[in-house]
Amino acid sequence: MDAATIERRYQKLLGQLNQAMLANNHQRVPLLRRIMAHLGHPDHYYHVIHIAGTNGKGSTGAMLSSVLQAQGYRVGRFSSPAINDAREQLQFNGTWISPADFIDTYHEILPVLKNMGLAASDVSVFEWFFLISVVWFRNQNVQWAVIEAGLGGLYDATNALASPQLTVFTKIALDHTAILGPTITAIAQNKSKIIKPHTTVVTLADQHPDALAVLQTEALNQGVRLVTAKHAQLTITQQTLTQMTVDAHSQCFDWTQLTLGLGASYQLQNLQLVLTVVSVLQHQQVNLTNAAVRTGLQQVSLPGRATVLQTDPLIIADGAHNPDGMRALVSSAQTLLAGRHLIWVVGVLQDKAYPDMLAALLPAADVVITNTPANPERALPAAQLARTATAMLTPAFMTANAMATAPEILTATTITDALMQAQQRATPDSAILVTGSFYVIRELQQAGWKGLSQ
Repeated sequence: MDAATIERRYQKLLGQLNQAMLANNHQRVPLLRRIMAHLGHPDHYYHVIHIAGTNGKGSTGAMLSSVLQAQGYRVGRFSSPAINDAREQLQFNGTWISPADFIDTYHEILPVLKNMGLAASDVSVFEWFFLISVVWFRNQNVQWAVIEAGLGGLYDATNALASPQLTVFTKIALDHTAILGPTITAIAQNKSKIIKPHTTVVTLADQHPDALAVLQTEALNQGVRLVTAKHAQLTITQQTLTQMTVDAHSQCFDWTQLTLGLGASYQLQNLQLVLTVVSVLQHQQVNLTNAAVRTGLQQVSLPGRATVLQTDPLIIADGAHNPDGMRALVSSAQTLLAGRHLIWVVGVLQDKAYPDMLAALLPAADVVITNTPANPERALPAAQLARTATAMLTPAFMTANAMATAPEILTATTITDALMQAQQRATPDSAILVTGSFYVIRELQQAGWKGLSQ
């Protein structure tokens, strides 16, 4: 069968998958565990690192996968969301699943569902991608699978995993509060339910205290160890837009002149977590040399995280989509782009805490151009985001944030129009930052901007 025919079959199959969002349905994980059992427990064939958290899952997963691959392991990675193509979410040694493998694995699973009395539509699209990933990883004879939770933990499809070797928690912050709860404690409680007996839990030394308390309690309840890098100190010694060199020290690790192939300062927190995981794996007698760690971290790449799209004028794309992520991006921009005229192109979803995102962004902006993400059901109209930004620029807000002048607030109909306006206003010392949602980043890729493909 020729490639064009396979691609058409793949696209048709994608269109047939149940698009329902079942993130808060308590019946889904037990169902998926039964399906996994009928599939012969595919996740028993390799070591699993299960990652949950609010921000940093993608970066942490990419770093760990790159390190393990540099050691020579066969590595599977399941992540979300996709920027380029849905297949991007399923990778083996950094290569996306092919349309043919996706179709074949789907048809390997489908008879099992039918024997259970289930139809293809009884499984949601995210659940299908998870099931295809764990079976495909088995078929590829992977040795390690790095699997990121989609939303929360308790009811997330990935909680059907039986017994991960490591359970890793990135930064836990406020996001998806309508589903996960209104407080850090509630969100952490939901995410903590992926902790299972016989795993080892690893989290940030500077995890939010409320979240850390929840993780410690759940680890104790499950009778497992929780590891953090106490007294962690990471110092950037050299930094460019695309990489940084770091000295990293703690009770768990001791590194000098470690090069990371990601340039944003906010990656320091994720790097701290990855180095803690590396220390745990090495203590578990996993063959993981310091040379492989250095190589893997230097080679890591991740589209949509402070990705440089163009240098003249400078255009950077980042998928920050909640207040914590936006604060981290703004802090990184103020360090890396100090003294530059900053033009922000921003599109957000209406179910996000966008006033808090704007509160972080506005003090660092000279111009803000709002646009409407390509998600008709959830997108916040550009005009509404612009009105909110304008209303926030009160004398009290500007005084509290030491703002001498208010940024110019503009609207655009599309991401292409927004970037055209941004480039028209750019000066030689300008930097254009495109952010607010991964839907916006995906539109950039679809509009032909290079640099977002792995």
